[in-house]
Amino acid sequence: MKRLDAPPYASIDLYDESVAGLTDGVLQTKFLDNRPAVVEAYRRFDESSQTKTWCYLPRAVRGHSEVIILGTLSKGELVSLYDDGVVKSKGQPRNIYDQIKLSAREECPYCGGSGEMGEEGELATADHFLPKAYFPTYAVLPLNLVPACQVCNRGMGSSFPTDENSQPLHPYLDEDHFFLEKWTSASIRHEEPLVVDFEARPPAGWLEKDRQRVVAHFNACNLAKRYRSRVWTELTPLISQRKSTLRKFSAEQLREHLLVIANEPNLPINGWKRTLYSALAASQWFCEADFA
Repeated sequence: MKRLDAPPYASIDLYDESVAGLTDGVLQTKFLDNRPAVVEAYRRFDESSQTKTWCYLPRAVRGHSEVIILGTLSKGELVSLYDDGVVKSKGQPRNIYDQIKLSAREECPYCGGSGEMGEEGELATADHFLPKAYFPTYAVLPLNLVPACQVCNRGMGSSFPTDENSQPLHPYLDEDHFFLEKWTSASIRHEEPLVVDFEARPPAGWLEKDRQRVVAHFNACNLAKRYRSRVWTELTPLISQRKSTLRKFSAEQLREHLLVIANEPNLPINGWKRTLYSALAASQWFCEADFA
């Protein structure tokens, strides 16, 4: 939904920093001994990123923290390196985590800013694109950590599709057209009160795989409902303006006014606000209504 620059760290940086902070010397040595296997696994992630086929990377069984996943490292050890070595760290690993969270500038890349923030206006978490419950190998890979609001973090959950056409969009690694071209749409229903319906409507010229992916992303994030829940935060003051300061506007003048926001480049092109204003501008009924 919103393109983000990839974190400015080498793939292995967070692993190295987390391992360096371990106080258990035996465990630290174990992680150091397995570093070559981790580097190779991260290389496979990079290969999958080129083809957008992350879903085919090796998966762990849910639970079973004792299972050996990579080299001699168990699932539990890999997950704990993230939970204890990154999130609970008071040093550089936590600094890296926080910088990744801040990179979204308080606008969730999965939903275009329609979700809930965390404390003090910050995004709630750095979400694992590949969930650590199934992909613990990538628990501390910076490219696998994406800023996310609370709703998207819960909605994505710990599952990940097994079909490449159903994979969610990756804010760092996916193709530009997902973030630069319009693929969300809305329609206005003249009811009392007014109803706005949102849907994913990707361009006909896209590859079928890409069309399926944005529909899957839209549905996985429950964006139709979440976008609709934001509508009246805009419509209430807009209708009040139409009855007062904008009452002398013709239908065409109001349409031009609405298109200013619909085309605002600083808002996500497929976010709820630009999609809403595009639909309002396209509605002849709305542009002509005086709401007296």
